[in-house]
Amino acid sequence: MKSIKSLLFGALLGAMALNLSSCGGGGGGGSTWGSYSSPYVSAQSFVNGLNNADFAPSYDESFIILNTDETVRSAYIGEDDWFVIYDAKYDEYKAVSLQYIRSIVYYDYYSNSTGLAEEFRDIETDDIFAGYVNGDAFGDDYEVVDYDSWTGTYVGRESGWDYEDEEGTTDVLLMAAEKQKKAFIKKAAAVSYAYNVGIETSLSLVSLGYKVEKAISKGKGELTADDQAAVLGDLEKLTGKTFTEILEASTDADKKAAMVKDIASKIGTTAQNLEDRILPELFNVK
Repeated sequence: MKSIKSLLFGALLGAMALNLSSCGGGGGGGSTWGSYSSPYVSAQSFVNGLNNADFAPSYDESFIILNTDETVRSAYIGEDDWFVIYDAKYDEYKAVSLQYIRSIVYYDYYSNSTGLAEEFRDIETDDIFAGYVNGDAFGDDYEVVDYDSWTGTYVGRESGWDYEDEEGTTDVLLMAAEKQKKAFIKKAAAVSYAYNVGIETSLSLVSLGYKVEKAISKGKGELTADDQAAVLGDLEKLTGKTFTEILEASTDADKKAAMVKDIASKIGTTAQNLEDRILPELFNVK
């Protein structure tokens, strides 16, 4: 009988597929109490919602420092829609992902920016109580930033990434890619050593691990098309298998076993190392 761990990405993606397929886009409309999201909210509307939710006086309101068309963080399409605000409630600068706030699910009678902002504050409070005082883990969704007067950028306390004005940047994609690599390189080096895989594979594993964790954490709410494309695109690139092929293998024990060997070979490790260490320790697939 084959080990349950030999289900490999069939098990991983089976769960992910259920999450992804059950969490479509939507929101807006209606006046009935229930769950809503704000899939088209702008950065400015979100900040207006924060000021309403915080009961901020006019002389002490949060405001936008850099809007989404002025800020670059990532080289990946769909991940560079970040904006930087001054958060008056905490008297600090903060970078926020537009995709993230558009995916937040909250309860109200209709879709509105104040309800969204109140839910964001609740999430933020939970993160603070959990020890994440500078944003969520790794700064994937939002994080506190500090202004660097030497470079003219805002630097994330969790991610270490710079948030800068796109107009002042040359070769934006190259620079962003370098920043992203630097942010991952320390953990990737540790993964490379611990799991006996090459550094490029380690970078891909770390990146995919973050995105899988982020996608699953959002499984209670709604996932954007960008979330799904980012996770599945990285997974297919890493494994050399299409999503369709993996789903087909998830129902055939022999195909699963063969896929374990193929993917292990693709990433430069053994099937046993993949089953016994990489999957359970990096992806929590038992």
